[in-house]
Amino acid sequence: MKKYEIVFVDIDDTLNPSNEKTSEYTKDVMRRLKEIGIKVVVNTGRSAKYAIEKSLEAGLSEYIISSNGAEVYNYHERQEIFSKPIDNENIKSIYDYCVTHNMTIILNSLEKRYINIKDYKYNNEPAIYFDNIDEILANNKINQLVVLSCNYDRMLVLPNLFKEKFPKLKVIHSSVGLIEEKRVKDKEYYHDLVLENTAKSTGIVELLEYLDIDSENAIAIGNGYDDICMTDVVGTSVAVDNATHILKELVTYITDSAANDGVAKILEKLCLNDE
Repeated sequence: MKKYEIVFVDIDDTLNPSNEKTSEYTKDVMRRLKEIGIKVVVNTGRSAKYAIEKSLEAGLSEYIISSNGAEVYNYHERQEIFSKPIDNENIKSIYDYCVTHNMTIILNSLEKRYINIKDYKYNNEPAIYFDNIDEILANNKINQLVVLSCNYDRMLVLPNLFKEKFPKLKVIHSSVGLIEEKRVKDKEYYHDLVLENTAKSTGIVELLEYLDIDSENAIAIGNGYDDICMTDVVGTSVAVDNATHILKELVTYITDSAANDGVAKILEKLCLNDE
């Protein structure tokens, strides 16, 4: 059996279905992996705060990669290993654009999440309401922006518009409906923005170097378009059965769906059969 040292796993619709709890079976497999020294690291487009909550819930390692690779964090030690904060000038310009066009904007920093709409939870994640952008920027490094709107046509053209206006930023991930150009009535769409040359693979490379682990001894597991980049920087890649077809064409293995504990099943097979 190949000797693995670390696993990078997406959360939503990979580790578990979106906004659902981790199953007891998956928790047990994670416990057994920890006992033999294999680190399982959340690698998500979600905020660091949410990543930490899911890591603790599932009994994973002390490390998380959040905001689509813009943050690598040891939450046990409260140690920032890597971050790529967006400059304040770009944040203010995008904030002004969102206010002008009646759009929601979310700002992710380490362990804090801010939003410009009161009493609103995006993806069931709580966030701190703000109405003074200067105050937020004076006290926080912002590593990812999320812009949201039900205006499908505006959201469809936004990546090209932002590419011209903000060349140092990139839209790293978007609603599947925008990627596949499928309009749904009254649906709220999103774009995640980070600094250029940032992706989930960035966080993996940084953490592997920090821990001095060879990429051949690493596994990455995902389901979405933003997980494709992970396949390039690990020795073994896995897609859950509910993953996008493009990802499934590129990975080493395909496992069961998130709803059927696919992550736990493949890790049990690859890492624990000769335990």
